[in-house]
Amino acid sequence: PAADAAAARRTAARLGAAPLLERVDALIRRGRLAEQRAPGSSPLTAREQDVLRLLAAGRSNRQIGEELYITGKTASVHVSNILGKLGAASRTEAVAIAYREGLIGREEAVG
Repeated sequence: PAADAAAARRTAARLGAAPLLERVDALIRRGRLAEQRAPGSSPLTAREQDVLRLLAAGRSNRQIGEELYITGKTASVHVSNILGKLGAASRTEAVAIAYREGLIGREEAVG
């Protein structure tokens, strides 16, 4: 079930289907369907890690896009993927989870 939920989430994100993405994320959270990972490993891609660092520094999607030379929409998709992978309901919660799980350090979380 976790793999199916992750596949549905990736498809919704790729299609830019924001309402569907929100519902799939809610289902993943409620059903605790986040895929398990090895201790110390990151569920995020290298680009998502870059976006997470800027998110932790309080940057908007537009600012993230400008800094990483991507569009604000692409930044938004990365942020949505981060929220889903971390099982977070908000940008702030994603940063808190990332900090707690050691995905970012204190200097990044403070901005």
